[in-house]
Amino acid sequence: MRFAAVIGWIAFLVSCGNDRAVRTDMIVMPATASTEGKAKVVRPTLAFADTAMTFGIVSEGHVVTHTFSFVNEGPGDALIADVSTSCGCTVPKTWPRSPLAPGETGTVEVSFDTHDKTGEQDKVITVVANTDPGVIRLHLLGSVLSPDGR
Repeated sequence: MRFAAVIGWIAFLVSCGNDRAVRTDMIVMPATASTEGKAKVVRPTLAFADTAMTFGIVSEGHVVTHTFSFVNEGPGDALIADVSTSCGCTVPKTWPRSPLAPGETGTVEVSFDTHDKTGEQDKVITVVANTDPGVIRLHLLGSVLSPDGR
């Protein structure tokens, strides 16, 4: 009885790995290292009206907001996957969450809280999308004066 159980257990373990063959029909690879004889993947482009906004000189404690506008220049739908910032004082408020067809416009609204931030500032907003380039960096630039004027 014990021998039969051991043989059964070994047969079970051996048969568990039989379905591990990779099915290549399930893998979609639009671009590879070798593009010989293959079509090039063309990704959409987001054209921002401006990638930097200079807010000038503001007093500490002021909240600076700006809306960066853009258009999808195609050729396909553009989808913004994420918008992140360089620190917690800068917050991305809104951006399109659904795909934008070629020719459609959108905005990325951000705010920068200058509380406890003095001196020259360059706050980076990073937009990640299915576009070319895949990462777009936007900037809020300016100077923050402390309450005593420094």
